[in-house]
Amino acid sequence: MKSCYGCARRRYWSVLFALSLVLASGVVMAADLVTQRSVFERARLAQISGDFAQARRLAATLVAYPLQAFLTYEDLRRRLSNLPEDEVLAFLREQQGSYLGEHLRTSWLRELARQQRWSAFLRAYRAQDDLALQCQQLSARLQTESASEVVADILLPWQAGAVRGTACDGPFAKLYASGRLSDAMLWERVARAMNKGDVTFARGVAAHFNAARYRDAFARWLRAVTTPQEILRAGDLEDSPENHAIVLAALTRLARDNVDAARAAWAQLNARLSFSNEDRACAARIIALAAANTGHAARIALLDAVPAAGVDVEVQRYQLREAIAAEAWPELVRWTELDTKIPDETLRWRYWRARALGEVGRGEEARLLLTELAGERDYYGFLAADRLALQYQFREVPIAATRAELDALAQRPGLRRAREFDLTGLAQHATREWNFAMKPLAPRELQIAAVLASQWGRPDRAILVLGMANAYDDLPLRFPLLYTELARKHAVRRGLDPARVLAIIRAESAFNPSARSPVGAIGLMQLMPATGRATARSAGLRFDSAKSLLDPATNIALGTVYLQQMLARYDGNFAMAAAAYNAGPGRVRQWQGDQCVATERWIESIPFTETRGYVRRALFYAAIYQRRLERPIMKLQSVMPPIPPRDARGSDVCTP
Repeated sequence: MKSCYGCARRRYWSVLFALSLVLASGVVMAADLVTQRSVFERARLAQISGDFAQARRLAATLVAYPLQAFLTYEDLRRRLSNLPEDEVLAFLREQQGSYLGEHLRTSWLRELARQQRWSAFLRAYRAQDDLALQCQQLSARLQTESASEVVADILLPWQAGAVRGTACDGPFAKLYASGRLSDAMLWERVARAMNKGDVTFARGVAAHFNAARYRDAFARWLRAVTTPQEILRAGDLEDSPENHAIVLAALTRLARDNVDAARAAWAQLNARLSFSNEDRACAARIIALAAANTGHAARIALLDAVPAAGVDVEVQRYQLREAIAAEAWPELVRWTELDTKIPDETLRWRYWRARALGEVGRGEEARLLLTELAGERDYYGFLAADRLALQYQFREVPIAATRAELDALAQRPGLRRAREFDLTGLAQHATREWNFAMKPLAPRELQIAAVLASQWGRPDRAILVLGMANAYDDLPLRFPLLYTELARKHAVRRGLDPARVLAIIRAESAFNPSARSPVGAIGLMQLMPATGRATARSAGLRFDSAKSLLDPATNIALGTVYLQQMLARYDGNFAMAAAAYNAGPGRVRQWQGDQCVATERWIESIPFTETRGYVRRALFYAAIYQRRLERPIMKLQSVMPPIPPRDARGSDVCTP
């Protein structure tokens, strides 16, 4: 017994000693990483300041540091115009398949093409998305292979379209000279270019027609672009596939300006020429879309007249929007009998089918469909639950990521670089590395990556990756509780619901305080500098410069003031305030009509796809955050008062 106790004691101290070595090793490794990070930053500063010898000396000491390759990459990129080929190829072999390797390869290929070093170009070439580089690879092959062997491969970029510059001119000239392209093939390519509005490319292709019939047809198409009525009224228009395509193009152009003239012209031509059923469906689609886009009085009837063959995503979008706006419920019932073609909008389609069924007296069918929808954690699921007086369903299922899975993914070179880029303040490179590393991951790996991103303080990346993985049930990951104290403090100060403030932050920046939009909005609540300055002035707050919007405290302080102003402007209607926050009050005024309208119908009528989705998300996210903050959940219907007419005065004039 004493012996067993002694063995156990020795094992205990042995395990404890081993554990202490592991922990000490981890501390040493962490300390070493901090030291290497400091050396890297010094090397990077040396590169920027032009002291390249010092930068190389420092880089040489960074053995196994994740960003050592980045210093090499930057050094090579700087000297790209006169680099020895072997030096570049060695780096490309070492970094094959990585973001740094493939990005340098693309830059190297462009430089080799500029210098016309075609043999080196071919040695370095790997498949590229850039059409110009694809053509340059074909040009390189034409230097070393017979044209007959290369011409078949030129067809693919030729079919894809034109590129800026002259990169494809040589290969395309070889293709035209090969005799492989019939006039019919050339016409098909011309037609696709013209339908896309690429007249310049179409002219280049049309120059190679042999038959006068095709040359004349192309000249007629050019006239159809500028004088469509002249073409549509021509009494001598022959019955041919080429002229059928030209008629549809002229019809498209005329319908934009005058729907009735287009309808009359089509009625005459359809009676005289032998159009296919596909052409007739296309013509009906053209006229219906133009009518819907211009608010034509007959738009519902014209959308209803589009044959099934002509119903595509765009037609369905207009059918849904116009039917809801006009309360054309019988038509909407018919249209929604078809499955939706609109990406990611199945629930929207089904909800409005249920609403239409209820309006035409098919209440039991409507109730069954709404019951199904009420089980969905979504804006439309919540609306359906409200109509049936049911509780919202949240179905929260956290992702169970093991430490082993997280550690294994974190050790992948691309992710190690992304992490170090973040820690050294090179945000743009971090994002590029991260995005590149996500591309080959399987769904389970993407889920692990989302957990990792959250642990690394990048909730925006976690949210994006969850979308890539179609994994929506981990609500803490999708709707993190960050900046909650700031949100609460400023919400209370401005009389706002903190959940709505967090909902706006989630919708605007996904909790990235450094977020910048393409139009210049900055920070957590995505404020334009001019808006921030004006808001600060109106509230008596300090505003130093646009950079101050990158500070979460300043951004949330100003963002909540602006949100409060929008809510006050619209008598507390959060849907209108959210629309104004996203698109501006001027746009919201344009979107108000002459009569009261239910908010759920008004949201569907917003013509900007981005704003329409934004308003739905803001309402939905607010309910999610009320749950996450353990606050009473306000039903969507209870916070969606009717939208008043454009020139209404007072808050009691709207009772639809």
